[in-house]
Order: sequence, then structure tokens, then C-alpha cells
Amino acid sequence: MPITTLSNIRALALGPELPASFVWLKDNALEDKASGAVVGGSLVAFAPGVSELHQRDVLQSLLLAQLAANVKAERHKDPVAWFKAYRSVLEQTAWVVAASSTATRYLPRVSKFSATTVVNDTFREQVAPEELACVTATVDTYRSDLNGASQLVFECPSHAGGIGNFQVALATEEDGTVSVHLAQVSFNAPQHVTRLMLEEFTNTAKFQVGFLVLIQNEEVYATVRSAIAAKVDSRFPGAVVFLQLP
Repeated sequence: MPITTLSNIRALALGPELPASFVWLKDNALEDKASGAVVGGSLVAFAPGVSELHQRDVLQSLLLAQLAANVKAERHKDPVAWFKAYRSVLEQTAWVVAASSTATRYLPRVSKFSATTVVNDTFREQVAPEELACVTATVDTYRSDLNGASQLVFECPSHAGGIGNFQVALATEEDGTVSVHLAQVSFNAPQHVTRLMLEEFTNTAKFQVGFLVLIQNEEVYATVRSAIAAKVDSRFPGAVVFLQLP
């Protein structure tokens, strides 16, 4: 596991600064309910009970990892190298890998399917039914937010033409410890994809899926929390949008 230091985090290259476009609006009363968010090319589901502090930690960490990985590798054209850099950043920021699986070909059970099908099938094998429901609700809410800011934040980073690389994460908290179950999905399809989660694919589309389980080392993270926040501060408003789950 990489050693987490302030100098490592501050040295991470994130590319040119971008202007803030959207504001992070969060109802703190929703901590006891399932909630969701978009952070760059990732959809994030929060199970009930994840504190506001840990929600912010998860979003800032995932944003930092995406931005740093974008500098190291081409997100859409080389998802393997990109995800290697992405995982490395998370480990450097006090997220401990508790379990992982190498990306393998997703084999659809039907002739036509969607990226939502891929996500649900992946999480169904990894989490409890009530946790899967949080993931499904987050994806469905995103799908229905057709004219919302979440579409702008997610679509461009997640795919280009017929290739793509996106993540879906589920954050849970137990006894003050937050964990993240994360599906890493990349694909190469013969069609031009417009709205990723609404697109219909056939078995000519090749999806690769890997999975990570990460646990935050709170003691170490506390020493770098402010540095991580400062690193992504200028990007955060334009890269994170909360989803209002039903």
C-alpha cells in the first residue's frame, strides 16, 4: 500500500484549473436516508447513516482520484492504465483495499441490455439486497434527471463516442467506519453513445467490469483531510451534484 503523506497529495497533478459552474446543495437531514450524487464520471450511492463528513470524504476522494488519473492516462482509450492510477491515488489518500477483482468481460443474459443492467448485475453479486436498492435508486434517479446538472457532470467524463469508462460506488458506514464498494466499468461499442444510462446495447458491445471494496483509515485520513479538500476545492462545485432520491 502506498504511504500517505501530505507531500504526496499536494504533488498530485490535476491538470488545468476549471471554473466552478454548480453549487453543492445538500440537505443534512438526509443522512438517515439513502441519497446519491454524481461526481465527475461516477455515480455514488450513500446508504442510510453515512455522515455528512464521510459523504464529503468519499466525494472529494473520488474526485481527486479521477482528476489525477486523467493526467496519467487517457480515460476512455486506456481504462486499464487509468484505473491503475485511480486506485493508486485512493490508496495514497488512506483508503485501504479490502477486496478487489480484476476486470473481466461482462456477459449479458439477454440479447439487449443497458449500462444499468451491467451495474445492477455487478452489485447484485457483491452487496445485500437493501444495499443494491440504494444503488438502483441512485441510477434510476440519475436516468430520470434528463435536464438536470447531473447529466452535464456525468456524461462527458464517462464516455466519448462508442467507448467509455465510468464508476458506480456504494458508500456505507458502520460504527463510524465508512466503506466504499466500487464497480469499475469500461466499454467499447459499435454505436455512438449519447445518454449512457439510457443507451441500449447488444452483445456486440464489449463491457469490462472490475470491483473494489475500500475502507477508510479514519486515523490516517484525518491527517490529510484538509489537504485533500484544498486540492479539489476549485473543482468541487462544478464536478459534484446531489441527486434527490425518492
